[in-house]
Amino acid sequence: VDTVSVARDLDILRALSGDQKLNYLGFSYGTYLGAHYAELFPANTGRMVLDGAVDPSLSLGGRASGQAQGFETALRTYVQQCQSGQAVQEGQSCPLTGDADAGVQQVRTLISSADQAPLKTSDPNVTVDGSTIRSVVRRFLYTSEYWPLLTYALDQAITQKDGSYIQVLYGKVAAGGSAPTFYAVNCLDIPVQGDMTSWEKEYQQILQSSPTFGASLGNQDARCQAWGHNGNRKPAPIHAKGAAPILVVGTTGDPATPYAWSQAMADQLESGRLLTWEGNGHTAYGRAGACVQKAVDTYLTSGTLPK
Repeated sequence: VDTVSVARDLDILRALSGDQKLNYLGFSYGTYLGAHYAELFPANTGRMVLDGAVDPSLSLGGRASGQAQGFETALRTYVQQCQSGQAVQEGQSCPLTGDADAGVQQVRTLISSADQAPLKTSDPNVTVDGSTIRSVVRRFLYTSEYWPLLTYALDQAITQKDGSYIQVLYGKVAAGGSAPTFYAVNCLDIPVQGDMTSWEKEYQQILQSSPTFGASLGNQDARCQAWGHNGNRKPAPIHAKGAAPILVVGTTGDPATPYAWSQAMADQLESGRLLTWEGNGHTAYGRAGACVQKAVDTYLTSGTLPK
């Protein structure tokens, strides 16, 4: 299930469908798959849009540290919007007081205190611990349009010591992707680097740069080493020489695929063109409004790139 194998499968699907070219819209990991496809089959690459790009030249450790920093930055942005009243439902207030630094610290304190003493919920058999709160906060940083729901959940948890709405949101989060699948793909795509000494050093660095999320994002190399099924294809820039124009879409406040990764992807691709959305959350198309929607639709339907 490494990405190169899946890209080859994708070309078989293209051929079976009777399409001469693959027209493709890929989000997040889908940008990594699309770029590999364009590298392997440039002559078969049609109109391709890669939204929320993954930089193919990064190691496992490089990916983890970029994401940890991205989520930490996004948390700060969320706190600022909460405190300014933007990420709040009508009639509600933001429970995070003081300045942005103080607000971020209040979220961290909520997580650590719930690890010590889990919050009650409306179900007497269910409590909410710190890792559950961390998962919910992290997942909702993907979707800035739902930040008022996160504010409501945090308000209930902080002011009433009640984790009921956190638990409701966690139910929606837990229905998402599969961690084992994630590791099966990543560990085969990128070879393990380093050893216990360097991983410990990396782990301490990631905790420093991301006190809220670092612990849950670090140690990718160690996990892949422990699993024991590893790829040997070194990460490298992807140029896709000879492919039709490829439109890369990057979001400046993207926590999961930081904007710098989209810049890197667009620079690496010989025919890359970068479209930037100044916004928050993960990926842009379908959630960024008419400007991005029109630019992407126009390219996919008529082949005309945005300026």
